[in-house]
Amino acid sequence: MTLAPHPPFDTPAWNADISSLGRVLFNRMATHGRLRQLHLLVVLEDCGSIARAATQLHMSQSAATQALAELERVVEVLLFERHARGIRPTSAGRAMTAAARKALAGLAEAAESLAAIRQGAAGSLRLGAIPAAACALVPGLLAGFYAAHPDVHLELHEDTGARLLPMLTAGGLDAVFCRAPQGLPAGFVFEPLLDDDVVVVAASHHPLAGQKRLSLDALAGMRWILPVMNIQLRAIFENQVLCRLPQARWFPVSTVSLPVIEGLLQQPQAVSLLPLSILAGLQGNGRVCRLDVDLSASLAPLGVACVQTSPSLLLQSLLAPARQARASGPKETTGAAA
Repeated sequence: MTLAPHPPFDTPAWNADISSLGRVLFNRMATHGRLRQLHLLVVLEDCGSIARAATQLHMSQSAATQALAELERVVEVLLFERHARGIRPTSAGRAMTAAARKALAGLAEAAESLAAIRQGAAGSLRLGAIPAAACALVPGLLAGFYAAHPDVHLELHEDTGARLLPMLTAGGLDAVFCRAPQGLPAGFVFEPLLDDDVVVVAASHHPLAGQKRLSLDALAGMRWILPVMNIQLRAIFENQVLCRLPQARWFPVSTVSLPVIEGLLQQPQAVSLLPLSILAGLQGNGRVCRLDVDLSASLAPLGVACVQTSPSLLLQSLLAPARQARASGPKETTGAAA
């Protein structure tokens, strides 16, 4: 790669057209950047030393130094700075390294799919699922799917909808099993598949376990396990629970991890809000139960977000049982897989 030397890096004026500048830098990186440079950024941040990074990547130190300098000339900004014990990323370097990690992770997933196809897989599906869908919806779909398509390679990413939906719209996933998003870009659609509700859960040895028709006021003095921000359960907690119990206490943690929630529920007076759809999975070991509390709130149904036109035949086959079950008529949500 031959690039004319640039003058010292300057910070653009704040009134510059950031979008236009971003397009220019993206075009430069797409034209002149190299995958090996992205790998180098990640290893440099991890090692904090050009010499150690070069050794890990089986490069000479001079080649690693040159590769970094070439990338800095492309983006016209300093990515790493030297200090007494090695190098560290600048703010621009941290942004570039974070993007490099995502790009390499995507390539690693693609390589895994290609390897599966080379070993005889008939195709692949890349799916995302929020915890409730991963527990209550996806397993039931996979049983029939693999009976019909035993050679398909499947990648399943479990996370929040806020993190998975951008992966879908960027082309990194074929579908996301989640609740209805507030908005999807043009060309994408959400289809409801499984009705759901919100329940209060506690450990099986909780003092209120087994009592009938509890009011929310009966939970005064309990300690809550909070859902993470920006999901519907958190909004229900803030709008329903805190309005009735303004002195409510909670653990200094917010999570959607079912093992973590189950563990915390064993603490004295611990309670939590959970989707009814995943309750059966937690009740299986006998450590968690549903409290008979009537909440004036409901959860949006679980479903799938995907491209609106021409979704893959493999995805259509995966969704067929849930679509047939929903078309046959509404059923009471019991927490069993759809």
